Amino acid sequence: MLLETLDLRTNDILIYSQNKFNFNDNFKIIYKNEKIKRAFPINYLDVCSYVKDPSPKNLIIYRMLTNVDHLDAYSSKYGYFIKINNKMELVYFDPIFAVKDLRHLRFNLDPNYFRFKIQQVGLTSLTKKDNEANFAEVYSFDLKADEAQNQNDKIFADAIFAFDPGYSDNENHDEEEFDKALREKINYSIEKEDSRQVITDLSNIAEDKTSNDSSKSNLILPAVNDANKAQLVREEIISLLKQVLSIDEKKITANKNLTDDLSSTDSKKINEQKINNKNEIKNILELFKSTRKSDDLSLREKRQVILKFTKS
Repeated sequence: MLLETLDLRTNDILIYSQNKFNFNDNFKIIYKNEKIKRAFPINYLDVCSYVKDPSPKNLIIYRMLTNVDHLDAYSSKYGYFIKINNKMELVYFDPIFAVKDLRHLRFNLDPNYFRFKIQQVGLTSLTKKDNEANFAEVYSFDLKADEAQNQNDKIFADAIFAFDPGYSDNENHDEEEFDKALREKINYSIEKEDSRQVITDLSNIAEDKTSNDSSKSNLILPAVNDANKAQLVREEIISLLKQVLSIDEKKITANKNLTDDLSSTDSKKINEQKINNKNEIKNILELFKSTRKSDDLSLREKRQVILKFTKS
């Protein structure tokens, strides 16, 4: 995900994620008004607060469409409900959160026949509604399998701050411990649990080349028909995650005084990569500044990609 606030006089920020199933280390924040712009860790719960806040912003998130008619959106544990054109929708901050959520979403379908697509969606905020953000969709397109597996939205920050000092990142892998803790907290029961555990792995995603035009058009969003229920579920998820994460507020608060320096060699490599990334995503970033669609993105929006799991 990418979140960029727009022209705030104070606390103008940019947040990006790296498609890691880690609620404390996946997200980074950059303070746009600082002379020296560096990336600091920010936890999932604070990211949710920034997304919900009605201040003007651009947002890039992900949605999942499936061939399941009655998928229970309210059973989500890793998704987040936001308003798009005044209607609540279940979205995800990264492809990996969507895939991992399949272990918790309630639906009846043999994993062998399960088909889905993950879309990258660009949003810009409209006027606030009920003290939270309301977004309009700027663009959306289907991710290919390798894109869903390797998506890292740090590339957007790299493009925006192409010539600024490098970022400071820490690595931490707590996926198994976190998921175990979450499953112990909830009354969790699902058929074919072993199958669900296997398919919720990004490495098992492949494109379904056999899908015809009819099957591609039959994939649908999880229905969110009750906005009040969606808001309640959203708060329940946040409350549950607070319990499971046992967050140390002092630990996760972004420290703007952090002064980790990169070697000149590392800085040179990072800046070279930033320039390459800036060229790759220039068209997408320009969409937020203009209603005119680029030819490349228009073609991309028309292309449909159906995904499946190779193991079950």
